[in-house]
Amino acid sequence: PLLAFAVLLLLLDPERERLRWRSFYVVAAVTILWTTLSWVSSGALTDSLKFFALFDRVAMPLAMFPLGALIFATEHRRELLLRTVALLGIYLGFTGLFEYLRVGALVWPGYIMANPGTSTEIRAGGPWLFPEPLGLVANLAVFASGLLVRTTKSLLWRVVGVLGLVGGLVASLVSMVRSVWLALIVAGLVLGLIVPRLRRWLPLLLVASAVLIAAVLVLSPEFRDVLVARITTERSVYDRQNTNEAALRIVAQLPLFGIGWGEFVNQSLLWVRQADTYPMTTVNIEIHNVFLSRAAETGILGALLWALCFATGPLLGLLSTPRTASARHWKLLGLAAFFIWFLPSLSSLILYTTPNY
Repeated sequence: PLLAFAVLLLLLDPERERLRWRSFYVVAAVTILWTTLSWVSSGALTDSLKFFALFDRVAMPLAMFPLGALIFATEHRRELLLRTVALLGIYLGFTGLFEYLRVGALVWPGYIMANPGTSTEIRAGGPWLFPEPLGLVANLAVFASGLLVRTTKSLLWRVVGVLGLVGGLVASLVSMVRSVWLALIVAGLVLGLIVPRLRRWLPLLLVASAVLIAAVLVLSPEFRDVLVARITTERSVYDRQNTNEAALRIVAQLPLFGIGWGEFVNQSLLWVRQADTYPMTTVNIEIHNVFLSRAAETGILGALLWALCFATGPLLGLLSTPRTASARHWKLLGLAAFFIWFLPSLSSLILYTTPNY
């Protein structure tokens, strides 16, 4: 409802900018149409899960690309966005830490702790109840807060930016998701090597981070044990290997149309095989790779359309030459956001609306 209201306000704004033509819009429209036809062809029009999956993972994320360009068309609105994400980072840091420590009285909203079926003892999930979206949004908060510190003229909001950066780091850590950590490290290293000012401080930051992590591990043996358990766990790796191999079998046998949007969970037993070198732990899960999932369920054409959305949309923007200092800053944030989303997408579904948006 809030998103629909925001779009309505945008349409009623007489001073809104005109949307400039982009080839991305055609590619995105064809991608949504192709995926919708795949859903219709699966014969499950009454399956609400498939409909909302199409809406949350494909239609709305692609629609947010032009909507974002219109909504955040001014410097003031873009700073409001940074402020909002920084405040979100502070909230996620506190909530995630207290959730991890099982201090339920300090976790808000209360349903986070009241749902033992989805809120685990060793990983925080935040308001989403799952660790992946918590880690993804926390990572984005780290870099958005850093940009707020760099660009705002307000001392108060610089302090908020610093707190948002720290909160994002804490939330990312207690999410206990390895792909989230990898994305944070890679995005940080890339920006650290690209930006001259950061490049000078990069060695010191790496040393300080290593010392801080070592101190935490020494002072908290319980956290160290949980961290080692997460790093060394193999079951989730086996699950991904099994579903990825199943996806490749589907592409080999049904390359053009795939098995239909959202159908892998229903047909997984037909495609998952016991491997010779690792166990089969479960079969009733989706393919934990966004691009392989698109190829298996919507065919090679569907996967190519999905990849073309990236090429004509965010990647084309990242390769363009920024004309202003503000454009350079947002290009760097966009580059960080790309790694934050892309690397986990190779080992996760990214089925949660907030990080996709």
